[in-house]
Amino acid sequence: MRPPQEARSLLLPATQGCTYNKCNFCYISRGYTFMSMRPDEFEAQAAAYKPYFPSTTRVYLTGSNPFALSTRKLKEYIAILRKYYPDFGRVSLQARIDDIARKTDEELRELKELGLSHLYIGTENGDEEVLKLMNKGHTASDTVTQLRRLDETGYGYTCFYVLGLGGKGNGIRSALNTAAMFNSVNPERITTTGMTLFEASPVADMARKGEFVEASEREKIEELRAFLNALKIDVFYDGVHYLNPLNYRFRNSDASAKTRVLTDIDDILASHTDAELELMVNRRQMTSL
Repeated sequence: MRPPQEARSLLLPATQGCTYNKCNFCYISRGYTFMSMRPDEFEAQAAAYKPYFPSTTRVYLTGSNPFALSTRKLKEYIAILRKYYPDFGRVSLQARIDDIARKTDEELRELKELGLSHLYIGTENGDEEVLKLMNKGHTASDTVTQLRRLDETGYGYTCFYVLGLGGKGNGIRSALNTAAMFNSVNPERITTTGMTLFEASPVADMARKGEFVEASEREKIEELRAFLNALKIDVFYDGVHYLNPLNYRFRNSDASAKTRVLTDIDDILASHTDAELELMVNRRQMTSL
């Protein structure tokens, strides 16, 4: 798996599984022990792709959260990449908030200077109750603390926000708290997806037990509108994803583009019934991310 923005990057496996693996909405790494590639295995992969990618290629290290690896190991990977792709554009990978917390400022700066300069971060939501409900393993306050460290050390980073993560009745609160969280830091990009109860995820069991009630598509759209309306920072919003009920992509500082998006959302909410909105994403047939 890789973010859409890495479609043209060299994808190299770095890790399997997730060091945390307890988020209630996620199923991707269930049953997989966290493991990392040995340097010789990593080098064999890097060498094999050399004829197909330029020396300036961007590199994306695959895995649920490779940033959990030690600085020493990440430096080994980067040194191998420099050997085969001496002018690579950047190295990017997925990270949890606690992965960042375990790195010192000195380690962050060192990795950044070596070329590991962009992180995709599973922030998911800025509401403390929702993060606790989904057993995310960090708080919104933790998120702000660690993202400010990335700002200070010069990293670029993309944040994720799951619309409907809090379930029925919690969308607007989630939207306002998530916007407030992002307004206090400086992500390059925010991407959204719509909450979907995949069968292998713990939240699907929670729903069957009545411990979680899924938000309707109307609620997800209302949450999106409230979030965008409250978002004030200069950031690129990228909501083009097949799990989103509506798909938009624009720079938040472009007032005319933002007005068009908010107007379009209002028109859709006013002109469609709940049943029609439910058909925008057939979540019951979704089997994977």
